[in-house]
Amino acid sequence: MIRIRSEKLSLQLENPFKIAYGATTSRQNVLVHIHDGELTGVGEAAVVPYYGETPERVCAYFEDPALPNAIGEDMRLLEDALDQLPATASSAARAAVDMALHDLWAKKLGQPLYRLWGLNPDRCATSSYTVALADDEPAYRKLLETACDYPVVKLKLGSGSMDTDLQFTRMAMTTLSAQICVDANGGWSAQDALTIIPRLAEMGVMFVEQPVAKTDFEGWHTLRQQMPADMPPLIADESVQGVESILPLAGLVDGINIKLAKCGGLRPARQMIMLARALGLRIMIGCMVESSVAISAAATLTPLADYADLDGNLLITNDPYQGARNIHGKLTLPDLPGLGVERLVE
Repeated sequence: MIRIRSEKLSLQLENPFKIAYGATTSRQNVLVHIHDGELTGVGEAAVVPYYGETPERVCAYFEDPALPNAIGEDMRLLEDALDQLPATASSAARAAVDMALHDLWAKKLGQPLYRLWGLNPDRCATSSYTVALADDEPAYRKLLETACDYPVVKLKLGSGSMDTDLQFTRMAMTTLSAQICVDANGGWSAQDALTIIPRLAEMGVMFVEQPVAKTDFEGWHTLRQQMPADMPPLIADESVQGVESILPLAGLVDGINIKLAKCGGLRPARQMIMLARALGLRIMIGCMVESSVAISAAATLTPLADYADLDGNLLITNDPYQGARNIHGKLTLPDLPGLGVERLVE
């Protein structure tokens, strides 16, 4: 008999995490444990306030009495179980169940998940390390110190001041020996982006992520029409949710950032990768502030990606699991069956 248990998980950030949306010092995520009488699969829902998620809505999905029956009894029939999952408005909740089912499926088959997919763990994309915004230059220099050992560093911009965004980028360029990419989290208008991106290009920025607001497709069109041809690639993040959000961006962006909590799990993420590749788009595998459960799940996809941004577990002080390792940007996938995660603390 299938048993499902949820577990609230309060993640404490080592430093305040400030982006264009606001600042936070903790995140309230939820774990789901699916037990089939023999083995247990685990998944994680990233409860991101600016996506409208709440722990209560996520837990309500896990406690839906229809969920165990939908999953079925034979964990080897993964696709059947995923097809039958009850509908939900919470993509994070669905992603957690999807992760747990993939974990349980691969454990039943006795193999790491990436091996069942035929992926080469030596081909994992290098992960960037994120530097959030700060209130002043001394505080920002302190944040930059935490990134000094990483070969790729992502700067959160969209501070509300182009001068501040440029100054923080210059500080990073002169302080770090890393490749620098930037993420505005939709914090610029199209006209702001047309002004600042050429200046970032002069500094050698690797790519620019989500320069305009999530729903500003007119802004994406403006950038594609008016931006000089030799600018850094534009990567869509918030504008990309599930599979259906990719086609409207075709021809407007150079790549997409796929996050499990946004798209609903590993299966839709793989579908997005295939569609994006068919459209000639670059792939980034990203994350929220998450423990090693969700990070390890996302890491299984990085052999298929151009970029990775899987540092969410490195930003917290109380990760209860270990799994995929990120040592100065080099991702190493675990050899254990399933997602390969192990519980450290209860």
